[in-house]
Amino acid sequence: MNKPNKRLRLGRAVEPYIYLFPTIVLFVFILAIPLFNLVKYSLGESNIIQGYVQWNNFENFSYLASKKFLGSVQVTMIYVLFGVLGVVFFGTIMALVLDKPLKGLGVFRAIAIIPWVVPQAFAASMWRWVVNAQFGFINQLLASLGLIEKNISFLSEHTALATVIVVRIWQGTPFMIISLLAALQTVPEDIYEAADLDGVNLWQRFFKITLPFIRPVLLTTTLIITAWTMQIFDTVYIMTAGGPARKTQLVALEVYAKAFQQSDLGTACAISLCILAVIMVISAFKTKLEGGEGA
Repeated sequence: MNKPNKRLRLGRAVEPYIYLFPTIVLFVFILAIPLFNLVKYSLGESNIIQGYVQWNNFENFSYLASKKFLGSVQVTMIYVLFGVLGVVFFGTIMALVLDKPLKGLGVFRAIAIIPWVVPQAFAASMWRWVVNAQFGFINQLLASLGLIEKNISFLSEHTALATVIVVRIWQGTPFMIISLLAALQTVPEDIYEAADLDGVNLWQRFFKITLPFIRPVLLTTTLIITAWTMQIFDTVYIMTAGGPARKTQLVALEVYAKAFQQSDLGTACAISLCILAVIMVISAFKTKLEGGEGA
């Protein structure tokens, strides 16, 4: 009698690990091994063909203090800051508008999410044509309206960063709209009705009623968009390739240039580790924020 009981207890003890085993295998192959290689390659001379070659005394990390890389960090900070602020601002306004009982609301909501579902490479190619200095749609429209006499170069040294920021706002706003529309459904209608009876104006209605209800979703979504914006590569690469004069050279483009154009995989991995560290901090803050809200 004891042996079957022992086997039964052993089976129950092992059962959870059997269910976890596929997840553990996926974790090892998808995350643990690539992360190990990332650290390994960053600590020595490495390239795409040979992989890790030899130890180079942390020389890869010295590039992180160079003027060229710090310039890329500055460009990335501007891109992330204004890109995220724009997404939050326009996303919040659009969500509030689309939450109203308007005629044809479903059509407007469908149109609003188009930038989100369009592949980024296709969207970047489309925008590159739209802002073209010679035959772009925007220049043709402005000229036909008599608003400009000379075509505007939207991807020049002085305007390229602002242009890619606008495109980022266009791409990221739908995600904010979808998230906030879901959050707005949680606001009780009777509170709005009571506020209307008390003569509350639109500003008070938003800051005193709506914002407290949607704040958790707003903060969490903002952190997610910040992490995503830091990793943007294809849109900016297709539109400007980091130029002109490195005015749009994001850190993500710096990783690509080091790894694939200069065959310096070690430095590319060192930069990637820094990006990973920043994203981990954002993720930790997000987790802490969600834990505090749950408590």
